[in-house]
Amino acid sequence: MKGKCDRRRAYTSVIFAEVFLAVCFLIASQLKAQDTVLFNTVEIKVVKFKLSELGKKTEQLDSSNKEQFKFNTLNDLLANQSTVFIKSYGPGAIATTALRGGNAAQTAILWNGFNLQNTMLGQTDLSLLPSFLFEEVAIEYGGSSSVWGSGAIAGSIQLNSNAQFGSGNFSRISIGSGSFGKLNSTAQAQFSKKRFISSTKLYLNSAKNNFSYLDTADKETPVSFAKNAAYITTGFMQELKFLIKNNQSVSASVWVNDNKRQLQAIDPQLESKTNQEDNAIRLTAAWTFSRKAYHTILKSAYFQDKLNYNDSLRSVYSKSTTRSYMIENDNYFQWFRNQQFNLSANVLHSEANSDNYSAKKGMDRISLLAGNKVFFFREKLTLYFAVRFENYSIGSLPVTGNVSTEYKLTRHIGLKFNAAKVYRQATLNELYWWPGGNSELNPEQGYTFEGEVHYSKKIKACTFYVSLAAYSRNIQDWILWVPVANGNPSPTNIQEVWSRGSETTWKLNYQKGNVKTGISFMSSYVLATVESSKQENDNSIGKQLIYTPRYVFNANLFFAYKHAELYYFHQYYGYRFTTSDNSAWLEPYKVASLRFNYSVSVKQTGFLVFAACNNLFSQNYSVIHQRPMPLRNYEIGITLQFKH
Repeated sequence: MKGKCDRRRAYTSVIFAEVFLAVCFLIASQLKAQDTVLFNTVEIKVVKFKLSELGKKTEQLDSSNKEQFKFNTLNDLLANQSTVFIKSYGPGAIATTALRGGNAAQTAILWNGFNLQNTMLGQTDLSLLPSFLFEEVAIEYGGSSSVWGSGAIAGSIQLNSNAQFGSGNFSRISIGSGSFGKLNSTAQAQFSKKRFISSTKLYLNSAKNNFSYLDTADKETPVSFAKNAAYITTGFMQELKFLIKNNQSVSASVWVNDNKRQLQAIDPQLESKTNQEDNAIRLTAAWTFSRKAYHTILKSAYFQDKLNYNDSLRSVYSKSTTRSYMIENDNYFQWFRNQQFNLSANVLHSEANSDNYSAKKGMDRISLLAGNKVFFFREKLTLYFAVRFENYSIGSLPVTGNVSTEYKLTRHIGLKFNAAKVYRQATLNELYWWPGGNSELNPEQGYTFEGEVHYSKKIKACTFYVSLAAYSRNIQDWILWVPVANGNPSPTNIQEVWSRGSETTWKLNYQKGNVKTGISFMSSYVLATVESSKQENDNSIGKQLIYTPRYVFNANLFFAYKHAELYYFHQYYGYRFTTSDNSAWLEPYKVASLRFNYSVSVKQTGFLVFAACNNLFSQNYSVIHQRPMPLRNYEIGITLQFKH
């Protein structure tokens, strides 16, 4: 009976979506055609992102700094250029976000506007995302459930390309090598005409990963080497865009990623014969259409993730496959000069097969978003109101929404504020994992408030920027895996968690002639505590969440003269508690890296040589308990580029 109800809901959702799309296109057909296009081809892909960012602190990662980590994965890039804490189990191992006291399932990772979060696990492994694939990486702090749906409680990380029509043709190949048998190679070819773009990216990254570290428990041989930690990642991304008319375009993207890695034992000194294979296929397509007063984008996606886990010592062999099908329509109406109304619909179907499920499991979701952006006082003041309605096949969800505002106080000072209701739906593992799954879970939900004041000014050759942000977020029905009567852990809506804190950013840049230099400093303070619990005698009340450092500091310094560039990166992370009662912790650590580039261009050909020293001062540290990180290590590389 439940299966019939689920199918009936799914059919109803599809029918509703089709009716919604038809109504939107009917409205568009009644609007008078205009020669002027309000949303040009560059703006089309970012309209939704701009609405989501209103009232929130956002960081667009600097392209020159980003270039220093083109041989690395997304977790290394974020760790060095933001205050986002990355929970890394080691080089090549799983790495996830802990943004503003939230867990990995509470941060949306967006590619082409679609959330990459695995519907089984509810998270995205950043170590599987090569940073060179994305020309634009932005961090949006604060809740955005009204725009991005489930999972966007703490914020979102937006991954985009920036290929533009008519930008020319080029090809680029990069080869790098490093300590511990590290080998990296990437290739990219872009063909861009007035109405057609083709972008192809290939990559292969591997390492023996037998890095050295100090074992403080072994007094006789303190220098140890990582065991069973090798990995190899291969993949490609193909993107196509075609401009049908000046106000109409289509695009398609294919991304295939394959990763094979060995997994260390919980105790790095123990023998391990565990390995894991992750395979992903991601397809997206989009059609956009614009008139002066109307803009629509119709897009779809298919994501498939396979995970094979093998432990021959314990005879554990597990296979799982998840598939997600998505279709979305975003519409924007410029009814008045100072107002923009948006209306969106999204239909999602997810399914999963796992050795730990009794049968194939899945969920269906339909969501409707309505919002309105209003300008006042010659666009000095911007207000945005949004509300989101959702219906899941596995249960009801709260209505979510947000109110955002931005005000240009002076030419140099800006103010931002956002208030939102946020939520996260339970994952398929939390619902159906056997043994222990709980199909009666409620979604995590709560309220978040954040504000920012920022100041920017340019004085001759100097550019100065400073911002201060503060936030408070209260989440009820926090899902936690706890032991139950039969001894197996089971997910339960057991806690209320209050996260609050502040962030600062300081940047100073100087450029004159052949000299360019700059310094930036970012800090984060996070107090994330358990306010109440349904578990008896819970000793975590009032305590900091595990693996959530209160203090994070990040400083960058660079100097460039003509063709030479020198970069220094420095991070500090405070105490991370490893037990819920805060009785055990990991010591704070500081990590520094030094990077040098030298580039030369001759006519249509250019090359760049690169050298880096990571963990410059050979700091002995662990981000996660019993997961050592490498001591001082090195990288070198070369990039050749040809313009056609």
